[in-house]
Amino acid sequence: MKKQTIYLLLFTLVTFTISCSNDDDTDVTPENLNNVTDCEIAIEPNLLISICVDGADFALPDEVIKFVSTFYSKNDTPSNAQFLWTVESGSMEIIDVENTVDGLIAKSIATIKFNSDYSGNGVISANAENDRGSGYAQHSVELASTQ
Repeated sequence: MKKQTIYLLLFTLVTFTISCSNDDDTDVTPENLNNVTDCEIAIEPNLLISICVDGADFALPDEVIKFVSTFYSKNDTPSNAQFLWTVESGSMEIIDVENTVDGLIAKSIATIKFNSDYSGNGVISANAENDRGSGYAQHSVELASTQ
């Protein structure tokens, strides 16, 4: 009886040790809460072109944030839309751009890195163009408070 108890304890200990290995990667990288991936534009019957840019109003040096632009051009094919993101001012850089289509609207998400010397006064812009129309919008980003 004593041997059965010892074997049961050993079996339980081995099972527990194996099931708790460090091989499983359970670390989740948190998504930046300043990321914006949607920009609402209203499409009305007489509307020919509409564009918007949205994203964080404040950023810290070395922060990476996603900004979005959506574009509508009446009677155009949204998949033909081309976006050009530009850093107008401020120490930041565009590190990635993803373009998609959602119904009649073309969407572009730009990932912006704020450099270590970022001191505010940042302005980014999106220029969108389709078969028959184009639009331009910009967004300002100030230095966030570290308090």
